[in-house]
Amino acid sequence: KMAEYFRHDFRQAHIFVSENDTVLAVKRLVEDKLQVPAAQQRLLFRGKALSDEHSLSFYSIGPGSRLNLMVKERVTQEVRSNSVWKALSVILEKHFSPSDAERVLEYVQKDYERSLSLLSLDDIERLATRILHPQLPETIDLGFLD
Repeated sequence: KMAEYFRHDFRQAHIFVSENDTVLAVKRLVEDKLQVPAAQQRLLFRGKALSDEHSLSFYSIGPGSRLNLMVKERVTQEVRSNSVWKALSVILEKHFSPSDAERVLEYVQKDYERSLSLLSLDDIERLATRILHPQLPETIDLGFLD
C-alpha cells in the first residue's frame, strides 16, 4: 500500500491505496475523507485528468505521489441519482467481491449514460406520455429503453 496526498480548498488528505486500485476506488476514499462526492471529483496527476476505469499504475503513480482534486459544480439530479448508485453498490457488494462489484457498477453507470445520450426528443415524449397517461393503450413502442 502507498500513501496518496490530495489537496482541496487548501486542505490535504492522506490515504493509503494500492497501485492496482482504480481511480474510481480512490475517488470513493477521497469522498469519505473530504466529503466531496466521487461524481463531482476530477483527479489530476502532473496536470493530467485521470480516468475512473484506469488503475493508478496505468498513470505510473507511485508512493508519495501528489494528486490534485478539482471539484465540479454540484447538480441536483446528480445528488439524487448518486443515492441510487450507492444503493446499487450495496446490493452488488452482497453478491460480488468488492473489485467485481465496483467493475459491475462502473459498467452499469456507463451503460446508463450511453442509453440516456441515445434518447431522441421523440423517445422522451413517448416515455413521458406513457408515464403521465398510463391509461392509454399500450401501443407505444418502448424498445428504445432496451
